[in-house]
Amino acid sequence: MRIILTVLFCLGIPTQGANDGRWIDSADPTIPADFKFQGEYVGSLENGGKLGCQVVSLGAGIFQAVLYTGGLPGAGWDGMERSLMDGKMMGDEVGFTPASGKRAHVAATRGREKKPSSTRVSLLKKFPPVGHKRCTAHIAGDIMKGQVDGALFDLKKIIRKSPTLGQKPPPGSIVLFDGSNMKEWTGGSIHKTLKTLMPLPGDLMSKRMFHNYKIHLELMIPYQPEYRSQDRGNSGFYHVHDYEIQVLDSFGMDGDHNECGGIYSHKGSDVNMCLPPLVWQTFDVNFTNAVFEDGKKVKDAVITVRHNGVLIHDKFEIPGKSKYGVRGGPMGRPGPIKLQNHREPLQFRNIWVLPLGTTPALTVVEPSKLKPSMKSVAPTTAAAKAMLGKWHIRFSNNGSKYVLNLKSDGRSHLARAGKAWDGVWRVEDGMLIVTNPHDVIRIKLILKDGLYAGKNNFGSARLSRSELPKF
Repeated sequence: MRIILTVLFCLGIPTQGANDGRWIDSADPTIPADFKFQGEYVGSLENGGKLGCQVVSLGAGIFQAVLYTGGLPGAGWDGMERSLMDGKMMGDEVGFTPASGKRAHVAATRGREKKPSSTRVSLLKKFPPVGHKRCTAHIAGDIMKGQVDGALFDLKKIIRKSPTLGQKPPPGSIVLFDGSNMKEWTGGSIHKTLKTLMPLPGDLMSKRMFHNYKIHLELMIPYQPEYRSQDRGNSGFYHVHDYEIQVLDSFGMDGDHNECGGIYSHKGSDVNMCLPPLVWQTFDVNFTNAVFEDGKKVKDAVITVRHNGVLIHDKFEIPGKSKYGVRGGPMGRPGPIKLQNHREPLQFRNIWVLPLGTTPALTVVEPSKLKPSMKSVAPTTAAAKAMLGKWHIRFSNNGSKYVLNLKSDGRSHLARAGKAWDGVWRVEDGMLIVTNPHDVIRIKLILKDGLYAGKNNFGSARLSRSELPKF
């Protein structure tokens, strides 16, 4: 499907500024000057031929640009030839030089980069990419001028809009979010000013269970230019809680399974249709659940995905569950829609589902059960006091090492490199229960081979005073 092109414009509605390097509104007056240069440019060579360019902000006035032969991804690019340029802001312009030398993939770095650089990284896994040519350019205003292999080019900045943006739900659809309330969801929140749905402070989980369906969802990825890899606008769009479409700021990248639009742990996108941060995007999905007979899977789940109106997965048979964040038990069961909390300010709107079969009932959830109790109670029993102090813990869904500190006032602290979660804990009926805002860990206090076993919301868990090997 063709994406509609419109010339860039800027809104002027002030909102609260960011103090952590993340912005959720293009009209925020505190947004860095870099923001006005990042985005998409289209035009042509002086000797004929169309070009597209994606300019990616890496923070602190540093950019990397990907030049596409034939036009932008999903709008003319030949799917083969790309060239990279390194960019640096100079006053109110940006200058680009040819990318060269040995480079690491930009996703090799996690978290917020203290000294952003384009000359030591590549947005693309393979550098130099196929068709890489020597090119230079500069941007002034909304115009990029440059040359590639000596041929001059002239490009203009545009904003692409998905043709399904604002699509109305067809008859028989269930509206999961229209900006007015969260009656269809547990977890998450509505932004007070923007009236968008956000997966904060916890995962958003639909109260209804779905089986086979069509679903429309609109999303906006935050602008956080200094962040890298899976810490850059991360979320997940889960189907029946078992299969994840990755959500990430992958603008200008390859479109791998763990980038925006990928079927996580199974398949990358046929074309990377991720638009720049702070631009509304769409996912339109047809999903058919797996089929089990006599306890055996006889048919895989099948998914078709259009990202911003462009087909990126065509009737793909998903061979198994995604690697992280899925539920336990066999595939093929009805399940909820999940929008993952990865502690980043993603926004969602206009979400509706058209069930292909029986319309599921709305689950009635008692308010007391929407969120786990976070009231700390000091341990009093001998069994509970024996658990005080630091423990090593691992989870089967990610294999990372964590340290769990059970404090004497009933509070808990779960941490791994760069991340930490505060919660509460208790011992009840021979089980250690640790609760934090996005997870509940349940460990049976039966010691075997020096460790205790249990589970959290996403899979199995193991606890010991000693460091634990991977599952």
